[in-house]
Amino acid sequence: MSGGRTLRQLVTDRMVKHGLYDRPEYWDMKATQYHGLARSNWPSNVYNEQLHVRQMQVIDELLGDVSGLRVADVGCGTGRTSQHLARRGAEVVGLDFSPRAIEAAAREARDAGLEVAFQCADVLQSPDETRQGQFDIVLSLGCLTLACADEAAFERALAHLVALLRPGGRLLFVEPIHASRLLGRILRMTVDEWIRRCEQRGLRLETRGGLLFVPARYALAFVSMPLAIVAPAFRAGEWVLSLSPVLERLSDYKWLLFRAADRAPESRRDP
Repeated sequence: MSGGRTLRQLVTDRMVKHGLYDRPEYWDMKATQYHGLARSNWPSNVYNEQLHVRQMQVIDELLGDVSGLRVADVGCGTGRTSQHLARRGAEVVGLDFSPRAIEAAAREARDAGLEVAFQCADVLQSPDETRQGQFDIVLSLGCLTLACADEAAFERALAHLVALLRPGGRLLFVEPIHASRLLGRILRMTVDEWIRRCEQRGLRLETRGGLLFVPARYALAFVSMPLAIVAPAFRAGEWVLSLSPVLERLSDYKWLLFRAADRAPESRRDP
């Protein structure tokens, strides 16, 4: 079991959530005791590899050519998405509140010959003034649903993400958005509520969708199984989701791509 944790401990983590997933100490532990993609994902790295490829595929399809663009990867963890975007030519800044994760991300990017600027930062705190209004793309992959305890915290974090954007920039969420206790992480809100609150911030929704079929995740993510079993089962789940937009409700993660107004809005006080 990854990091020497038992299945019972992993289930306990999932039941607690608040006060665990939203603390840097938990992700410091993951960054040092787990291995590979399990440091920021599920216990099975065989499943995580499939998840990573699918998430990067969606990000690439939505963002297109990022060469030369400035990208803020908020909640970057150990830097897997930051590295991916840097390889595609983006100028990436990775931000995360876990010091150990940032250390690992910087070390691994350097070892890979990639130039990525990593910095310890909390999405619930106002961003550095030197970074405000500087990014063509701001990406949150599984960050706000863990960092935000309630809707007020979501509003505060959202204001900080919007502050990073240049006029006309894009904000991409790839998040496990759920209102239910079973599937929700810490923040429990509906997708429509996310959209409404983003639109109130002057963002315009360009596209939405879902990825990572929930039944496949429950079957494959917690216990390592051979790739010959995991890969076809994973692909089958994603195929099911592709059949109809109505099936978005069966996806673990949702993507929401917004565009900011071409002209910077009047300043708005943080909640």
